[in-house]
Amino acid sequence: VLKEGLRPDGRGGYDYRDIKISFGPQWGHAEVLLGKTRVLARVSAAVAQPIPSRPLEGALFFNVYLSPVASSKFTGARSDFSTVVTRLLERTIKETRVVDTECLCIVAGEKVLNLRVDITLLDFAGNVIDASCIAAMTALSHFRRPDFIVNGEEITVFSDKDRDPIPLSVLHLPITCTIGFSGERILVDPNEEEETVMDGYVSIATNTHHEICYIYLGGGVTLTPALVSKCCEISSLKTQEISAQITKSLDLDLAPRRKAGTDRPAAISSLTLQEKLDKLYVEDRTNRRDIQAHDEIENATFGSITIRYIDDMDTVDENGIGSLSGIPEVVQVPDTAPNKTINTSQEEESFPGF
Repeated sequence: VLKEGLRPDGRGGYDYRDIKISFGPQWGHAEVLLGKTRVLARVSAAVAQPIPSRPLEGALFFNVYLSPVASSKFTGARSDFSTVVTRLLERTIKETRVVDTECLCIVAGEKVLNLRVDITLLDFAGNVIDASCIAAMTALSHFRRPDFIVNGEEITVFSDKDRDPIPLSVLHLPITCTIGFSGERILVDPNEEEETVMDGYVSIATNTHHEICYIYLGGGVTLTPALVSKCCEISSLKTQEISAQITKSLDLDLAPRRKAGTDRPAAISSLTLQEKLDKLYVEDRTNRRDIQAHDEIENATFGSITIRYIDDMDTVDENGIGSLSGIPEVVQVPDTAPNKTINTSQEEESFPGF
């Protein structure tokens, strides 16, 4: 079929399949449907210590999971292809500094926010690379980070009920365009059937400023300079179209939230504190914590740093360990406000890493 100049699904050589973008109830949850390839991206945040070489910056991590539910080709374990997709996302997004990581610094040299982007393949029908990149960029653009105020050695973090979360500082929008080759035929966005017979492919990441961010060559195909230039031009044009669709989808998702008088999803407060700032309060290993009821402020001391949260305490077990709801973010809290105080041990909090 390809030798006759046709594609199995009737598309032209330079045509993408239909792209559909949807969002979950929480910030940073995006689902992308590229033809029949379905990818879910989820962005989460956690407080951690910065790396010594970058004391003023948070970090960005990627994890790609190719679910066996998507296709029998995948086992769920890390494979060479999942490593390729992960590395490509790191080169395209992380190493081109899409996100201003200095905005994630809480206390210089001591505490920063680390971001993690989890990519899960739900349905497989070809071109996982482009679907994953679109999902990752959409989720990062949709995500809202918790705000924070530092007053001496005290960090105050507030829930979204008190102040709207802050969007990430996204500096540019790179999108990968994967182009397959079958003989002399160019196949933009190859589907599953085309991937099995094509000679090789190239994935080119360009942004809306027509800048080339990354080029990855897969398979045994050899490209001439003229063909590389042509593929870069195709990628740049497709990036403009896809980025415009991402922007439109983000605006459509935000409009009903603003119309309802809130800039946040209604269901966000039930799940995301422990996901985004995982276990920032710890059990005193020698003395039980003292928790004062009926208020909405929580304090936790880690070494020389005190972190205060405004939120609702959902449950407290017999050991004084509670679970919080909502994304913590910062507002100015009156010193006279009633609070819950968690007295921790002098051990420094162990923050989860990625």
